[in-house]
This record gives sequence, C-alpha cells and structure tokens, in this order.
Amino acid sequence: MSAFVVPWMAFAEVRPPSPATTDMTSKQAVTPRHFQVTLEQQLRQQFPMENVEFAVKILFPKQSLLVPKGRVGIQIPPDTMNGRTGRRAFRGAVHVNEQFEQMVNLVAEISARTQVVAPVRFIKAREIVQPDDVQLIEVALPALRHNFVQDVDMAIGKKAVRLLPPNLPIQHSFVTDPPVIHKGDRVVLEARRGGLVVQTVGIAKDSGEPGKTIVVENQNSGREVMGKVVNAGLVQVLF
Repeated sequence: MSAFVVPWMAFAEVRPPSPATTDMTSKQAVTPRHFQVTLEQQLRQQFPMENVEFAVKILFPKQSLLVPKGRVGIQIPPDTMNGRTGRRAFRGAVHVNEQFEQMVNLVAEISARTQVVAPVRFIKAREIVQPDDVQLIEVALPALRHNFVQDVDMAIGKKAVRLLPPNLPIQHSFVTDPPVIHKGDRVVLEARRGGLVVQTVGIAKDSGEPGKTIVVENQNSGREVMGKVVNAGLVQVLF
C-alpha cells in the first residue's frame, strides 16, 4: 500500500472507535507494517541511498488501527524527516479515500549500515594516500545523509588535509587533489582575451592543484601576477 500525497494541515486527533460499537464489516485494519512501509518510502525518497542497508522498525503503535473501508493513505510531514537514525518520533495522518480520518503518534527505530573507506594506519596531513593505506569497513550511519568516501579509488592519490586515524571513515572534506604545480616550478603563463592568446614563461611562487589561484613571477617582466592552475605546467592569468 503506497501513501498518497495530500497537502499537510494540522488536524485534531481522533480516538479509534470502541470495539463494542464498531460494525466490523465496515472497517479495515491499518497495521504497524503499513506505517513501516510508508516511513521507508518517504525516507528513501528524501534521502537517496546507494549501497546502504536500511531498516525501519515500528515500536509504537504495536496494535492495528481500525478505519472505515476504502483506499487508505498515510502521510508523514516531510519537515520531520531530518534523516537521523536511531529512535525517532513522528506524527502520521491516516486518510481514507483522501479524507482525513485520524492522527497517529509513531515511534520508530531507524538503522542504516554501509561500507566506507578508512585508513589502515595513521596518515599525516599533506601525505598522499597510497593503495595500501586504505580499506573498506562497514559502519552504522548516524544519519541517512553523509559525506563519507565509499570508493577506494576516490581516496587513492589524494592529499590528506588533516591527520587521518586508522579505522575511522574518511570524509570527502578530509582529502583533496594533490598539487600539480609546486613552488619553484617553471610554468607557462597564459593570458586569454577574446580570440587572442599570449603565452610566456613564469616561476611558480606557490604550489597548487587544478582550480587553485597561485602567484607566478613573469620571467620576462619580473612582475608577479595571480593565475589559476589549469593543469601541470600551465597557469592562466587572471584579469
């Protein structure tokens, strides 16, 4: 059973009908499984997850709810979906034939596990990550949205920007591209304006990776200019 989408509004809570006064032939059960499926669908929609083992367990309510027969929809407001794992509380609106029926308090246990890249040793800041330095480990995710590196090829060859302890997940912000130009390198200084391209030789005063702005001394004029690293040996002058 999939949840239909209706505009979110604040509804007063309605108690389930008393079994003694219920015409059971006109009722149907909304089970904890229905709430579980709805939560899983909405979480996956808001937090796309690749290579993640993901589970939702409904802790409350434990019993089924009785509602009138018809097409049932369950809506959980998206602003409660912050993506945190662990024990979480939600409010769900139950509708029958797109008409509000009642509000339900939900408590769910949300868990997620995935494989991430982690060092096998201490990697110092500014070290280049080598193939033997990293491995894949399985971890429980604190949230469904994360910044962990999940492919070893995305870490190998990168420069550590901080100390990376062993067996702790590497985040994308913990590594960066290594410099392709080093301080003192001879580089080509290139200036472009319209269809005109002028090149000369310069000496790099800084190290930098592609996209980084560095200082270069023009060997012909002796002037220092700012330029953006394009690739190894090529710096484009900024106007």
